[in-house]
Amino acid sequence: MSKIIHIKAKESLRINSLEPGKVHRFHIYLSDNSLGVPWRVPLIVIKGANPGPSLGITAALHGNELNGISTIFKLIKKVKPETMSGNLIMCPISNIPGYLQGQRYFNDKVDLNRIMPGNPKSSSSAMYAHQFVNKIINKFDYLLDLHTASFGRVNSLYIRADLENDACRTMAYLQNPQIIVQKYDDAGTLRAWANDNNIPCITVEIGNPSAFQEQLVDDTLDGVLNTMRHLKMIKGRVKNFIHDTVICEHSYWLYSTKGGIVEVFPNLTDFVKKGQVIARVHDVFGQTKEEVRSDREGYVIGKNIKPNIDAGARLVHIGVNTSTISTLENLQKKLVPLS
Repeated sequence: MSKIIHIKAKESLRINSLEPGKVHRFHIYLSDNSLGVPWRVPLIVIKGANPGPSLGITAALHGNELNGISTIFKLIKKVKPETMSGNLIMCPISNIPGYLQGQRYFNDKVDLNRIMPGNPKSSSSAMYAHQFVNKIINKFDYLLDLHTASFGRVNSLYIRADLENDACRTMAYLQNPQIIVQKYDDAGTLRAWANDNNIPCITVEIGNPSAFQEQLVDDTLDGVLNTMRHLKMIKGRVKNFIHDTVICEHSYWLYSTKGGIVEVFPNLTDFVKKGQVIARVHDVFGQTKEEVRSDREGYVIGKNIKPNIDAGARLVHIGVNTSTISTLENLQKKLVPLS
């Protein structure tokens, strides 16, 4: 018979009170639901035997974006607390109501990743976001925020990061992505709040929603372990993962202007040329209503896979003004110490 493990609840994350060299599992109380029962998020804290930085990893801030959960579960099995330095703090399910309902949003239909750092005297989502930031996120020294595409879309494995920020650029290059996009911090996102509060943060987009994609999860896991090596939390050589990675200075979406039944042609990470047909929209009789062409060249970061669309639907996410870093020497010139 397997052993039943009872998980305790805590009011907030107090790292200093945790025993070194151990894995700790508990819930953190954030707010109450309509039953008067607390919303509690699960935390796994691996407190190393030796001092060092605190690396935070958050997943499922959008409740149907699940690849980050699998990444965290695999990471737990890879790290040995008795030889680790610092603290690895993992929140596998950040948006509890959204996760339970299998949806992107909080239960009041608000996107948590647009309202950070929340408000203690406002809506239910704003209160939840406020407690999440103040009880958990502000205890981190660094943050990897794990996401996926939204419903009806698919993503490559790509990074959003402010590449003009030395620490964020280094964190991005330490990952194992197919594409890195220069993306300034949008107001209201967890990444923006963290970077504004001196917690270097990047967004890791791991493929598709509502699924576990093991190859992308394994590639993401490699990037997290590489980050821990660079931070000297674990031993090992830092790997050059961006040898073939495409670096995009900008990205944008191509939209439809007609509604109907859509076919989107390019695959993820494909290079598209200016003028190339990337989608056709048909009416319900199979006649072409619109032919959508790329207005510039670039790489496909993500795409729509939902056949029935309204006018104004996102079709293809394209990264433009691209380059690659092809040698380890050039990579190391662009890395900076993080601790």
